[in-house]
Amino acid sequence: MRILLTNDDGIDAEGIRALYNELSKEFDCIVVAPDGERSASSHSLSIHNDLFYRKTDAGFAVSGTPADCVKIGILHLLDSLPDVVISGINNGSNLGSDIMYSGTVSAAFEAAYLNVRGIAVSLSKHNAPHEYYEKAAKMLRDNLKMFLDLPLGSETVLNVNYPVRAPFVGIAFTKAGINLYNDTFVAGENNGGWRLKGVAVEHDLNESDCDVELIKKGYATVSPLKLDRNDYDCLARLKEIKL
Repeated sequence: MRILLTNDDGIDAEGIRALYNELSKEFDCIVVAPDGERSASSHSLSIHNDLFYRKTDAGFAVSGTPADCVKIGILHLLDSLPDVVISGINNGSNLGSDIMYSGTVSAAFEAAYLNVRGIAVSLSKHNAPHEYYEKAAKMLRDNLKMFLDLPLGSETVLNVNYPVRAPFVGIAFTKAGINLYNDTFVAGENNGGWRLKGVAVEHDLNESDCDVELIKKGYATVSPLKLDRNDYDCLARLKEIKL
């Protein structure tokens, strides 16, 4: 099996090294990742700037975003399609509403757009001890065949989050929940600049079986997400309106 590894934390990040070290024991892995930090880049592409890449001991370091890395990796750098694109292991969670901002998850979506299975993997805590990266990588390797054999559509990716604050108790297939933040802008590090600062807000909008809640109980959450963003129920109702 051939695996393309990428992330949004950069080619030298701890998480992608842990993935490579574990998965390369069994599979053919190639790394195509940003040359630096690209967190919260979502699905942006560098369409107005040239992309540059260089070969390093770790793989290919690309000047663009995570989605750029998947696109240039599949369309230009690799001589054949990978069997799967795995993005991560992200330094911090990609749960609930945070998914829409995630460069990690968007890299998996770019794979789906190019007709390759995509999996995103994250830790539920920022700057977790190294052992959790190793545990998450091993969990993924142990279950990769099962994940790839799931009856998923071609536009569906898997968003995996591994627990840090609670002991691991197993894997749970679950929907994505909701995160709320009290966002404000504070004075930035440069004179006259501003920086977004978000503080998580407690709320009761989540059901107990969503990713945001199950991760607290020690489950590694696995959420199937679709590239197709159409609201078909709403569309059906709108088509009943006489114009």
